[in-house]
Amino acid sequence: MTLNLISIGLADERDLSIRALEKARSCDILYAELYTMKLATILATLNMLTEKPVTLLKRGDLEEHSTKIIGEAKTKNIGILVGGDCLSATTHISLILEAAKNGVKTNIIHGSSIFSAIAETGLSIYKFGRTVTMPLPEKGPADPVLRCIEGNLSEGLHTLVLLDLDNENNKYMTATQAIRSLIEAGISQDTLVVGVARLGQPDSLIKAGRALDVASFDFGEAPHCLVFPGPLHFLEEDALKTLASCPPEVLKNRNIKPEFDLLIDKYITGCRRVREVMTTNPPLPPTDSQIRVILDHVDRYLADAEYYRADKKPTALTSVAYAEGILDALKLLGIADFQW
Repeated sequence: MTLNLISIGLADERDLSIRALEKARSCDILYAELYTMKLATILATLNMLTEKPVTLLKRGDLEEHSTKIIGEAKTKNIGILVGGDCLSATTHISLILEAAKNGVKTNIIHGSSIFSAIAETGLSIYKFGRTVTMPLPEKGPADPVLRCIEGNLSEGLHTLVLLDLDNENNKYMTATQAIRSLIEAGISQDTLVVGVARLGQPDSLIKAGRALDVASFDFGEAPHCLVFPGPLHFLEEDALKTLASCPPEVLKNRNIKPEFDLLIDKYITGCRRVREVMTTNPPLPPTDSQIRVILDHVDRYLADAEYYRADKKPTALTSVAYAEGILDALKLLGIADFQW
C-alpha cells in the first residue's frame, strides 16, 4: 500500500488541485498536518471537501511518533494533507525516508508554496539565496537571520525570511516584530525590505520600503514573511515601485555591491596605488628571524581563513589569497622551495 503526501496549497482548501483531491478521496485513512503553516481553512471544511473524516496531526505525531502512520501504510492507503507544498518542510522528507526504509511506497502530490509565490513581489526567483526562518523571541535570537541576510548579500542574492509560528497556541511572528528584532540585532533602519502578507489570498499585501518604515506598517492577519533584496535589476526596481508601493527615493541612491565585488575593488585599488608609488632597493639576504616573521604572517592569515569560513566566506578566501601570495613571493625570491 502507499503513504500519500498531499499538498493543500498556499492559502486554503480551494488550492487543492484536482489530482490532490482525487487522491485524498481515494485514501483509506486521511490525516491533516497544519502546524507548519497558517492556512485559511478548518478541519470541518477539509472533511466536507474530501468526503472523508480527517484526523488532525500534532507536531509530535510526525516528528516523534511516525511509526504508527508508517505501520498503517503497510496495509492501507494513507493520506496526509499538508499546507503549502508537502516537501517544503524537513519533517516530511524524514517521513519519506522512514517509509522507504520500512518498504512502504510513497506518493507525492505537489502544490503551491511561498517559495514560488514570493515572485509576486516582482523579484526574480532565480536571484534568491538561502532561506531562513525568524524564530519567535522565546525560541532564539535574530543573529543567525542577520548572518544569513549578510551572506546572501555578499553573493548578490535576495533573502526570503520566513516567520516562525506556533499554530497549536495561535502565536505568529509578524513582519513588524521581525523587522524590529533585526534592527535591534544590528541591521540598518534604512535597509530595503519587502513585507508580505497572505500571499494567495484575496487580501494579500506587499509593501516595500526602509526597514523602519515597513516596521510601522499594519500587515493585518498572519501569515507574513519578509524579503531583503540584494542588487536589483531595473525591472525589479520598477516592480517594487509599482507592486509594493516602494518610495522611489529608497531605491534611487541604493548601490549595493556584493562583498566579493567590494573586496575586489578595494584590493585592486590598493595594489595599483602601491604599484605606482613604490620604490625598489637591492635585496639583502633575509635572516632566519625575518623569514620566521614572514611565515608567522602566513600562519595568521590561514588561521583567519579557518575562523571566517563559516560566516564570512569572502573574508576567508581573501585571507587564503594573502597567505598564498606571501608563499609565492618567498618562492620567487628563492627563499622557499615547494610545489602547489
